[in-house]
Amino acid sequence: MLDFQKFTWDDKDKYTRYFQASPVHYAEYSFFGLWSWLHDYPLEIAYTDTNICWLRSGGPLPGIFGPSGNWDGITDWDKVLADFPSGTLIYDVPAKVRDILSGRSGLRFTEDRDQHEYVYSVKDMIALKGKLYAHKRNRVRAFLDGYEWDYEELTPSLFGEVIDFQERWRVHREDSMTQEEAASLDGEDLAIRNALDKWEEFRFAGGLLRVDGKIIAYTIAEELDSENLDIRFEKAFGEYAGSYQAINYMFLKNYGAKYKYVNREEDMGEPGLREAKVSYNPIMMLEKYQMEIL
Repeated sequence: MLDFQKFTWDDKDKYTRYFQASPVHYAEYSFFGLWSWLHDYPLEIAYTDTNICWLRSGGPLPGIFGPSGNWDGITDWDKVLADFPSGTLIYDVPAKVRDILSGRSGLRFTEDRDQHEYVYSVKDMIALKGKLYAHKRNRVRAFLDGYEWDYEELTPSLFGEVIDFQERWRVHREDSMTQEEAASLDGEDLAIRNALDKWEEFRFAGGLLRVDGKIIAYTIAEELDSENLDIRFEKAFGEYAGSYQAINYMFLKNYGAKYKYVNREEDMGEPGLREAKVSYNPIMMLEKYQMEIL
């Protein structure tokens, strides 16, 4: 029987070992990806003796999530599945776990397209060559040629300016936001502050763009493994033409070239966000599924 306990900062080292043992590193399942949103999505965790652990959410979408860990190393899935009674619905099951279990009876899988993570070639995102990248290339050029700009590595000495930018960015958006959007951005603000507060505890990197001395865009990224970089946060003032495309380009060019892939996470089913993520031409999607125990 699974023994769920409250998921806290104290789980960082132990949980990270499970995450690093996972055959595929989903951005959602990194320790920071879970811990930084606990204020909105409280979690419990159950570690097992079968190479994996499970998460249980008490937030807006209560239920079981996972697994994290070396699912390729499991030799007795009957033992694993015995922990879940009939009717259990498990969210965000990695595609490779679905593949392993797809031949078993008593399970039903449903694709969760809104939660798929978008993965891109860093090399392509820097080069921006060919017709597929013509629009992005033109947007980057519009910014680089249209403004007197400076790019800087994001370091702790600049955190105060980043918080000031974030506050200005929120004020700039307030008139056009719904209550639901405002609540979501409140949670994101806290997650960003968590990142800055615990910067040295994670494999973070970041960059920012200035125009006339003021920050007009920044990004914060986390290393998931030696090949994969995840864009955790990316903000810009949209009235600066090409600002979003430029901060993405400049950060990857100045820092990201040592990675093979960059993960820009899920679109959560938002049409505008999906259109933007698709337009960057992902080379793969990290698929997630719902698994129902029949």
